[in-house]
Amino acid sequence: MRLRHRLAAGLAGLTVLLPLSARADEPATPPVPPTAEPSAPPVANMAPSDQPGKPLARVRVVGPYLDMRSGPGRGYPIFYAAEREEWVVIELRHTDWFKVRTARGAAGWVSREQMRQTVTEDGVPFELADPTLQNFLDRRFDVGVGYGATAKTSFTRVWAGWRFSDTLSLDINGADVQGQSYTISMWTAGLLTEPWSDKRLSPFFGIGMGHYHYVPNKSRVNRHEADGNMGVFTLGGRYYLASRVALRIDYSRYSAFISDKNYRNFQAGTIGLSLHF
Repeated sequence: MRLRHRLAAGLAGLTVLLPLSARADEPATPPVPPTAEPSAPPVANMAPSDQPGKPLARVRVVGPYLDMRSGPGRGYPIFYAAEREEWVVIELRHTDWFKVRTARGAAGWVSREQMRQTVTEDGVPFELADPTLQNFLDRRFDVGVGYGATAKTSFTRVWAGWRFSDTLSLDINGADVQGQSYTISMWTAGLLTEPWSDKRLSPFFGIGMGHYHYVPNKSRVNRHEADGNMGVFTLGGRYYLASRVALRIDYSRYSAFISDKNYRNFQAGTIGLSLHF
């Protein structure tokens, strides 16, 4: 009797173990996460529509306030006033107006006069220097145009110069001569020397060579165009006026070589303005 009870208990246990072992052999199904409501995308920190460029300087307001206008001019309204001890960044300059931006993100234009109420990070009063006489004396390049005329001719000259030492410069000229019965186009390249290049009034002289093209007017019977080489001697001076502008006066004497045995001399004087860089 006891044997029967033991066999029945063993069969019952076997029926319980078989399903458990079968479940253990099956691959486990990963749990399904609970469904969640989709979260809203993060809100971007939108920058102002007028993106700031590379800052020129950072200054602190030491006056009572700094009026900021919506544009570079007194005709634009004041929309913000930076207070004393507030820091602003200078992003752009347009003539005598400066575009600034505060730490709070306000961006506007401030006049040069008001910018004098600020100091730099070193505590020095802010002042942006203009081109001065020293810039003229230290120039490397200049360009300009000049004009001269007599009762019978007009002379127009354009030039570009490269100053490669304190007293020497390369001078390239293009000129157009309008006479009563002809037109001459020419270009020359030469060396100019300035013995007193450290003065406001700077005289110079030089020599060069170039090419010319002679065209007679259509009204002439014998219309023979001519090309040839030429040499030039120049005497003149520069006088610094203001900002980047200088007055230039030239007197030039040209020798045009028409043939091996034939040449022609003529002279011209011009007065003009040049810009230096």
